[in-house]
Amino acid sequence: MAAGWMLGSAGGGRGRSQQNKNNTYSDMQSRFFDFGGDTIVRADQYIRLTSDYQSQEGWLFSRLPLTATNWEIEVEFKIHGAGNLHGDGMAIWLTKERATAGVVFGSTDHFNGLGVFIDTYKNQRPGIVFPYVMAMLGNGTVAYDKEHDGKDNEIAGCSARGLRTASVPTKIRLTYFQETSLKVDLHYKSEDEWTECFETGPLVLPSVAYLGFSAETGELHDNHDIISVDTKNKYYTRDYKQQQNVQEADRRRGKAFHQEKERGSWTWFFLKLVMFGIVVVGGYVGWTMYRASQRSSRF
Repeated sequence: MAAGWMLGSAGGGRGRSQQNKNNTYSDMQSRFFDFGGDTIVRADQYIRLTSDYQSQEGWLFSRLPLTATNWEIEVEFKIHGAGNLHGDGMAIWLTKERATAGVVFGSTDHFNGLGVFIDTYKNQRPGIVFPYVMAMLGNGTVAYDKEHDGKDNEIAGCSARGLRTASVPTKIRLTYFQETSLKVDLHYKSEDEWTECFETGPLVLPSVAYLGFSAETGELHDNHDIISVDTKNKYYTRDYKQQQNVQEADRRRGKAFHQEKERGSWTWFFLKLVMFGIVVVGGYVGWTMYRASQRSSRF
């Protein structure tokens, strides 16, 4: 699995409008992707899962399953719209199910596989800053806790304040190693700066899993756009593991050196303080003895 998907190569399946003079598609076929609901493909700019209107839902799913055991997926997306209130969010899927509309960010509930949610509207999660990015692993029977923004389903997550209004391209990168972890990084703070959102332990995904994207709006609304998708194989080798161990060792060594340096700085400071005290005391004693000798010489 090594592929880069840009707008010009994206196709679709069962959308709601025909091609028009603005290069907008919603009824066309592709060897690689199906789309449906309110999704619009504008081949020269974006795939819009929902427009900035109420009660929309749209999805885009690969026709072929992922075949790689270890992989990396990087998605450039944009969430934007008019007004100060907005919602609801979008999702990235790696699931056994595909191309089915539903209540979880525009896709089906009770899914089997991985969902990574970019939630822009806060329902009932006190103490959490939104937008919020989280992962859920479904087993085909567990329902998404929509009322509490997935609180009971969350494997890991992070707040991403500023993601929706970022001045640089917004991106998300999923890196999966079957034997070790799923890592999610975000790009939204500044150009070429990736911020780690979370990293999990080992996760077991379905042997057949389809890559998909979906979004929904309710009373509040936004444009949810996919700009590009890049996928690649990752090879988990002993060298990679050693590299991770070396990086971790360097991090710990740097921390230890910093702490040792701080301890050394304080030790030197106190040593200088003691030496200064000795000099002062010695000077005072010498001065006292000198005055005593001067008084004695007068008599």
